[in-house]
Amino acid sequence: VKVTGDTTVESDETFTVALSNPSGATLSRTTATATIKNDDTAQSQGTATVAYSVVNDWGSGHTANMAVTAGQANLSNWTVEFDSPATIVNIWNAKIASHVGTHYVITNESYNGQVAAGQTTSFGYQATPGSAVSAPTNLTVNGIAVGNPTPPPTSAPTISIADVSVAEGNSGTTNANFTVSLSKASTTPVSVGYTTANGTATAGGDYTATSGTLTFSPGVTSQTIAVKVTGDTTVEPTETFTVALSNPSGATLSRATATATITNDDAAVTPGLSISDASATEPGAGGIAPGYLHTSGNQIVDSQGKPVQLSSVNWFGTESTTFAPHGLWTRSYKDMIDQMAAEGFNTIRLPYSSEALHTSKAPNGIDFYQNPDLQGLTSLEVMDKIVEYAGEKGMRVVLDHHRSSAGAGTSENGLWYNSQYTEDQWVADWQMLADHYEGNSTVIGFDLHNEPYNGTWGGGGAKDWARAAERAGNAVLAVNPDLLIFVEGVGTYKGQSYWWGGNLMGVKDRPITLDVANRVVYSPHDYPNSVFPQTWFQTADFGANLPNVFRNAWGYIYEDNIAPIWVGEFGTKLQDPKDVVWFEAITSYLSGDFDNNGTIDIPAGTEDMSWAYWSWNPNSGDTGGILADDWRTINENKMAYLTPIEFTGGSGTSLESFVVTLSTPATQTVTVQYSTSNGTATAGSDYTSKSGTLTFAPGETQKIIAVVVNSDSLTEGTENFTVMLSSPTGATLTDATGLGTILDRPAAASTTGSAPQTPTVPVTEPTVPATDPMATDPTDTTTGMTMPAPAASGDYVDIMTFGMHTGSDHTGMSALEGGRTAITTEALVAYNNLRQFAGLQSATLDDVGNWAFANSLTNNAQAWDNDLQGVGLYYAMQGAKVGWIADDKYDPQIVADIERTARLGSATDVMAMVEQYGHPGYAQYLMDNGYETAFINTLKMEPHYGGWMHDRANGRLLLEGSATAHDVNHLTVLSHDQTQPFMNDTWDWPQWPALDVSDKRVIEYFQSMVSLGNPLGNSLTALDAPSPL
Repeated sequence: VKVTGDTTVESDETFTVALSNPSGATLSRTTATATIKNDDTAQSQGTATVAYSVVNDWGSGHTANMAVTAGQANLSNWTVEFDSPATIVNIWNAKIASHVGTHYVITNESYNGQVAAGQTTSFGYQATPGSAVSAPTNLTVNGIAVGNPTPPPTSAPTISIADVSVAEGNSGTTNANFTVSLSKASTTPVSVGYTTANGTATAGGDYTATSGTLTFSPGVTSQTIAVKVTGDTTVEPTETFTVALSNPSGATLSRATATATITNDDAAVTPGLSISDASATEPGAGGIAPGYLHTSGNQIVDSQGKPVQLSSVNWFGTESTTFAPHGLWTRSYKDMIDQMAAEGFNTIRLPYSSEALHTSKAPNGIDFYQNPDLQGLTSLEVMDKIVEYAGEKGMRVVLDHHRSSAGAGTSENGLWYNSQYTEDQWVADWQMLADHYEGNSTVIGFDLHNEPYNGTWGGGGAKDWARAAERAGNAVLAVNPDLLIFVEGVGTYKGQSYWWGGNLMGVKDRPITLDVANRVVYSPHDYPNSVFPQTWFQTADFGANLPNVFRNAWGYIYEDNIAPIWVGEFGTKLQDPKDVVWFEAITSYLSGDFDNNGTIDIPAGTEDMSWAYWSWNPNSGDTGGILADDWRTINENKMAYLTPIEFTGGSGTSLESFVVTLSTPATQTVTVQYSTSNGTATAGSDYTSKSGTLTFAPGETQKIIAVVVNSDSLTEGTENFTVMLSSPTGATLTDATGLGTILDRPAAASTTGSAPQTPTVPVTEPTVPATDPMATDPTDTTTGMTMPAPAASGDYVDIMTFGMHTGSDHTGMSALEGGRTAITTEALVAYNNLRQFAGLQSATLDDVGNWAFANSLTNNAQAWDNDLQGVGLYYAMQGAKVGWIADDKYDPQIVADIERTARLGSATDVMAMVEQYGHPGYAQYLMDNGYETAFINTLKMEPHYGGWMHDRANGRLLLEGSATAHDVNHLTVLSHDQTQPFMNDTWDWPQWPALDVSDKRVIEYFQSMVSLGNPLGNSLTALDAPSPL
């Protein structure tokens, strides 16, 4: 049996072992006793003791206490001896009798030398360093050893880091010094890692990212982390970044993160606010009047009671996991809407999902460089932007609840709700949207749910779509009674199946009845054979029966004057021959030709059925889109069917766009109030009054106030009103009044282009070489322009007629307001006018082309067919656009400003800019010789126009840094809003390196086109001091 040893003084102890349960034997003696003998000796009660304790320890020093206790005998004049590496610098209640090396002899004071038996006296001292390395050993009292004291328990030190604040300075760098501290010194090295992290300050711009490891040597308690802060002169808010400690060794973290505050020390310059004037021609009286719509029988009527038609297009994406309309990764939403309006669509059907209204996920699939005002918005706020700009273009919007959870197609369960987004939530969301858009008549109605194919039409219960539609419709109208309620069909009614959403057979038995009359529009969906080979497509003469198919499923509602029809989806790729038959039949039926015999069957004074084509997007797997896969090119084969059935009344409104400009980008939010005021024009009849507040986010410089101009039939001359700015915050008003001019609509205004006009001044410009093809381009005309006619006789030649592949793709932005897409030989006229001003002889297209090929300004060294002249025309245009600017005055923005002025302003405004920025005397030279028109028309030309010839002029000559001639040529491309140079608003990608080329290098390059000199020349002077011929 194992016996456990100890040092405790105690009596002898015993235990026993007992036997039991014998087998094969009997017990004789059953119990035995073990005696454990004590071998420990008790300490003499007469021996005194000493107890050592640490009172305080601050790392570099400590205080200690020693308690001397008498044993059974009294102590008289005690002496305590011990060894310690510490240096005692102060002692109390005792005195140092001797200190040799590390050995101390301490004796009592006169007043505490006598200690009675069992009683205690004490003394204390202050010593260096800390107690951890200086505890006393070999203690004796009056020469008798009392043993070493147990060292006091020690804990690891803690590490903390302190915040810091630093002024950024105007240049160079300043250190932000973070202090890192140990709570006490350590006897061993301590280390800790650190790294910086962005807050509102950004590494690389505001400070230099820093990381590493700090090491504290034994006894060291403070270290510094230095982070470089970059100085600048930009006025900006106070910014912050952090330093975080991690991975400590030999210590623990107490405060692991500290913040550096970079205080702005630059004085803000208060920007000025100004507003432009604006003008618009009074629209015709045939359009949709401002305000909400309602129904009357089978007609949708406007606020003046006039029948109208919704010629709509679907733009999907917000219902998907991008939570935004598709295609914004390719171009701007404004560009998209501009093109929709240009194609004659007056309404957008905008699908969304329930999830889009409730998710915390940010919209994605957006190029924020092209859509900067969508940055940081929610899905609903993106929809707001779409609605706002559509309204500015005179378009209307119908919101479509396309599905519950985000995804593609309609809801998987074929219902308007699911387990996550209940019917109650669906109704509440519609009420929220009704409140959100109340008063905004751009949003004319709600398409309650897309294709509820698993719903029933009547019968009651959770799947009764007619019941749910009435519930949601009434809830919406209780919030905004002016909205239209669009109700789709189901999949099957009384055993008869049709397209999902297209089956409205139940309306005859159970119509939708709402609390507000004249608000219901029925919205079927219809598709062709390629989407699904329905039985009615499978007979030889199926096309003849299609009007009956439409009539049976939904057309009877319009034909019988029950309610209006808005076919919310129909579309095709036009690849299946049966689709072509269906497309012709349905567009004829929608137009009012109910038997497809070529005759309209609806009464005069009424409008045909409304519709929404599926889709604008090219990425619909079933139908493709109006747009080709490049998200830019229009599918004209589809539009050939749709254009004839579009509403011909126009929008019924015009817009006057007042540009409000900040003189410099604000560093803080700027607001300004605005309101319209009557002049000779009257709010309500001539224009729609408007007031509100504009908010400029930091960095923004422009906002648009769009005022609706109404139509009337009166001949009343030019009228005006004003837009007044007031109560600015963060800015001052420099021009607070914008004058709006309403031009009376001519009785027979032309809306189409015309052939080039005969000149009104003598022609002195050189003629186009006889070798050039002279085929005219019908697109090379201006529409509704106030600029004078081109100053040359005959027709100009379009660049698209040159080269191996004439008339090829990417023809540029013909939709630019006041723009002139085509590059024509009129540019050679303007080019030679500039050469003549410089004292140079006129050049031919071949001359300029040979120069371009010789200087590597093309994408190939060899000229093919007649592309030598096409390249020559391109560079003649570029030289004429820019070469007029004086060397010391060039800036890329000047090019953008004068191109915009040429398109939107007057000839006087253009000449004023030439006088300000051009070579001395050039403006007067143009005016004296009647050359303004050719110059202005050249400024309007679109550099991205030209297909094959545009590509041929993509020169690869390296001009400066990484920028090629091709890059720099893009500096004459205008942004879509026509306010900036060099943006991606045509078909190409921006050529970013061009923005890094010096102004001197750029102007000398463009001037070399005019002088036919060295494109890399450093001191071109041919145009600096002209000597006109």
